[in-house]
Amino acid sequence: MKLKVVILIDWFLPGNRAGGPVRSVYSLIKALQDKVDFYVVTMNTDIFSDKAYSLKANEWTSYDGMNVFYFSKDFFSINTFLKVVSDVQAHVIYINSFWSFRFSILPLLLKKLNKISIPIILAPRGMLESGALNIKSFKKKLFLAVSKWIGLHKGILFHATSEDEKKAISKLFHNNLTVVISNLSFINHGVQEINKEKGILNLFYLSRISEVKNLHFAIQVLSKISIPVSYKIEYHIYGNNEEKEYFRQCKELAKQLPSNIEYVYKGVLNFQEVSNTIHNYHALFLPTKNENFGHAIVETLSCGRPVIISNRTPWNDVNDFNCGYALDLKEEEFICVIHKMLEMENEEYQKMCINAKTYIQQKLNKDFIISEYLKLFEYAAKSSHN
Repeated sequence: MKLKVVILIDWFLPGNRAGGPVRSVYSLIKALQDKVDFYVVTMNTDIFSDKAYSLKANEWTSYDGMNVFYFSKDFFSINTFLKVVSDVQAHVIYINSFWSFRFSILPLLLKKLNKISIPIILAPRGMLESGALNIKSFKKKLFLAVSKWIGLHKGILFHATSEDEKKAISKLFHNNLTVVISNLSFINHGVQEINKEKGILNLFYLSRISEVKNLHFAIQVLSKISIPVSYKIEYHIYGNNEEKEYFRQCKELAKQLPSNIEYVYKGVLNFQEVSNTIHNYHALFLPTKNENFGHAIVETLSCGRPVIISNRTPWNDVNDFNCGYALDLKEEEFICVIHKMLEMENEEYQKMCINAKTYIQQKLNKDFIISEYLKLFEYAAKSSHN
């Protein structure tokens, strides 16, 4: 009999704005759906939107071959949630958030009150790492103190996608078992070459526009680069501007850029447009404060493009493989690297592109990762700790 897994996630396809967790869950389902029956429970709107999807809500439906239950806001309640989850008769519940009330805190409370007996796996999706915890830290510290006091996460199995994330989880929940398995990100990327001329550099940002992703730092770096008038840098921004005031500040900063450095906000990319868009650029410039996986980084490398990132991601060894730069969050280091790439000519750049594709294929062993997820779900289903 196939395992049944209920996946809880605040936002899901066809929404595009919630970033990595949506891509993680989609890739997981597609990779394991012949071995596991997945049932996604989510809301029928995208992040920061009240517009309902033009799909059936409040009943099980099929989206791209996946079983999905889209709750409308007015239909969601403790009773309806419990009924939807219990009707599946799942072996495991897989939570994809730490702070979500509906799809993390509530099910854990119901588990604590013995209203839910199904084993739970919790994937915090990077939300417990220091770069993320430091934003709105008072509220987060208060919740963590209360949750520890009532034992909300007692006996819960955690899923981390990197060793760094495991350390962050273990620091807060040292009595819980934390399993490390990398995310899956297997969108099928062909590689389209792009020429690189000396003095021309086309960069892009692909992520949620929020303080933790550090867009303002990237703009500050570009504003301090001194280049000849004949040189040109493009920096195109793709992502949901979920923090309106922060986005406004970034736009104000961008006004300080010289005329030969072009900053353009291009909006939200649809799921299917990612690889074709990446192929239009020379490199990803994403100096994030924290990344437990980084789908944009993986997808860029998969498309045969180098990355310019911080050293706060799982991909710091891009430096050793000559397919990108993982740097301390110091402006001078990024300025130096962007100067280097700006001066770079086509032959050296093409080597970086080839290295990028080879590197990520070696790092992400699809068959091994799939087998590890299968073991995780089987262990959780049998575990008496839950």
